[in-house]
Order: sequence, then structure tokens, then C-alpha cells
Amino acid sequence: MFLASTTGTKHNPKLALYSPSVPTHTLVGRLLRPADFGNVTVLSEDIQLSGEVILQIANEPVLPFNALDIALEVQNSLKGDQPNTHQLLGLASRLRDSAELFQSDEMRPANDPRERVPVRVRMLNDILQDMEKNFLAQQVPPGFYRNILYHLDEKTSQFSILLEAWERCKSLASNETFQEALSKVLHSINSAQVYFKAGLDVFDSVLDGKN
Repeated sequence: MFLASTTGTKHNPKLALYSPSVPTHTLVGRLLRPADFGNVTVLSEDIQLSGEVILQIANEPVLPFNALDIALEVQNSLKGDQPNTHQLLGLASRLRDSAELFQSDEMRPANDPRERVPVRVRMLNDILQDMEKNFLAQQVPPGFYRNILYHLDEKTSQFSILLEAWERCKSLASNETFQEALSKVLHSINSAQVYFKAGLDVFDSVLDGKN
């Protein structure tokens, strides 16, 4: 299932820089380095390496990120001094528990070739690919990402949508805007929790059918 065993391509030591454990956004940043564009040789090597990385990702039994990373990011994004976010921490904890169970399923085909039942691996990939959709907000403040897990900068790890709403509430008598933002975050976390649990139920059904 790995590149060297499926395509016959010689192992490239640079591929170690693009391990499945590396977050996808970091991977993209490494592949697209503006400083290299003036160097034809380096650019050619990067293009070839990019192709090898894409092939490796395509041939991995699962996608190169872990469900638990998402759940932990949700928990970290709820840390802060905004009021009422504590009510979301319990739900975030349950999301983490479900993600841990899901990740054990996610890693099994990566660690054990006998677990690489094609239909099961496809379902794992589908769930991981669609995971982000649970955190897409239909309406967000101007200048903010639709994905409420994204941040405008690295100064804070909190939900940007909550920070913006809280800043607005400081100057207003009503906290309606903040409550609306809380509802969006609550809905996103709850959707992700249901999504993981449904995925686990599907896997159990498929495995029971195989036995």
C-alpha cells in the first residue's frame, strides 16, 4: 500500500520530510516555497517530489491526518476567557472520546494489512475527507474563514468566530451576537460527534457482515 511497493519508485530520502504524521497545511507549505521558484533545478526537483508525495498519499491505506487531532484542536479552541464556553467543553470531551475510538479504526489498516478491506478503507477515507464540512459555517463575519477551526493568525488558538463576537458584545448591551456564535460552534461540534459515531456504527456493520 506504500509508494515503494506499489509503483516501483526508488525511495526518496526527502519523502521523510513529508511523513503522513505531518499536518496537510504544513506539507503544502513545504512543497510550495516561493524562494525556490528562481532556481530551475530546485523547482524541478520539487515538482518531481510533489508528484511522489501525491502518489504516496493516494496509495496510503488512509488519509494523512488523524481524527483525534481535530478533536484536540476543538478542545484547545474553547480555552479562553469568553463566558459560557465551559458548556461546550463537555461536548468537546465526548467528541474527543469518539475520535479516539475512530482513530483506532483509522490506524488499524495502516498497521495491519489484514484490516485493509477495500470497502472499509474507502469509508474511512470518505469520513476523513468530509470531516471538515462539519465545521463550515454558512455565514461568518467579514474577513473570517468559513471553517471555524481556522485562525487568522498564530497569536491565539481560540475560535475566531467566538473572539469576534465577544469583542462586539463588549461594546453592546446585548450578547445576542455571542450567543449566536456559540450556537454555531455547538452545532459544529455536535455534528462532528454524530458523524464519528455513525461512522463507527457503519464499520461495525461492515465487519459483522464479513464474519
